Amino acid sequence: MNNHKTPFRARSALLAVTCLLFPSTAPYAGQTLNLLNWEEYLSEAVIERWEAETGIEIEQVYFDSGDKRDEVLAKPDHLIDIALTELISSSRFGQRGLLDPINEQAVPNLKHVPQRWRDSCGAHSIPYLWGTLGIAYRTDRLPNPPQSWADLLEPANRDEPHIIMMEDHEDILAGPLLHQGHSINTSSNDELKAAFELLQAQSPAVLTYEYVITSLRSQRYLDKADMALAYSGDQQVLNEIEGVEGEPWRYMVPEEGTLLWVDCLSIPAKGEQKALAYRFLNFLNNPKIAALNSAELGVATTNAAAKALLPEEIRQDPTIYPPEAVLQNSQVYETRPSEATQTRRRIISALINAHEAR
Repeated sequence: MNNHKTPFRARSALLAVTCLLFPSTAPYAGQTLNLLNWEEYLSEAVIERWEAETGIEIEQVYFDSGDKRDEVLAKPDHLIDIALTELISSSRFGQRGLLDPINEQAVPNLKHVPQRWRDSCGAHSIPYLWGTLGIAYRTDRLPNPPQSWADLLEPANRDEPHIIMMEDHEDILAGPLLHQGHSINTSSNDELKAAFELLQAQSPAVLTYEYVITSLRSQRYLDKADMALAYSGDQQVLNEIEGVEGEPWRYMVPEEGTLLWVDCLSIPAKGEQKALAYRFLNFLNNPKIAALNSAELGVATTNAAAKALLPEEIRQDPTIYPPEAVLQNSQVYETRPSEATQTRRRIISALINAHEAR
């Protein structure tokens, strides 16, 4: 698959349109909104447009796995105003009273988001971006591109560390479960054990369980990594990090199928700037802002009006908007018993502890 990188002219055109539509005002100068987010997951152009319009700064707190995100949200003294979540985490924290139910009347631009995506985030969050889970790989280091989860999980050169995985009790298990023909939502101890054993066997080939963008941005393993468990869109950031000609990082969805993920945005119950948080959520869902954000990140938007504004090359890029066959062969996360979640957490803890002890 061809990696997407938005042409400068397309990005500039989108930014120019937003500047004309949203004249700069700064009634809240000096205030800050704290956003809990993945690294490189909000366009700098969008941040600049927001800060120019409102005078409110965006301060981002980064996490590199869903588990790390949950640790922050569970702390009683966190200062987060908006958090990136997904259906399972937002529902769980919402039931505990740690996230507010979304007041949809405070986000009128949600009218541009189809109900399918709104249902994918539940009562305590609103849709942001969506995509797939797959394999990022270096075309200049691998003689043949990966086709299957087996290429990542059962590599030929298993004794040579060259793979980057991630410390996430949900997503790290999706590939092994799909490869073994199981549901990504299984609660079967036998199926989870088999997935764990596959990850154990892969472990000697793993450089780190740190999220690939975080790891390579820190300049670790640049000369060794040739495959990584990754999300659609990550390859664009990886090529920017590498800074080499030819954009060697590509992304593919394995033939056994994939996880179809939907990222959401939530407002913590203890937040002290809820009116501003809602204003930001509404701002993000203005179609022209959502289109700019999607184009800059190379990730699919849940905003239908925004998608219509994107350049044709983005809308036709299969790594961003997968063909129907890929969507039909995808699974989504569902709520499951807490015992099954704890089993998954123990699996990842044991895997990483054993790797670090080597």
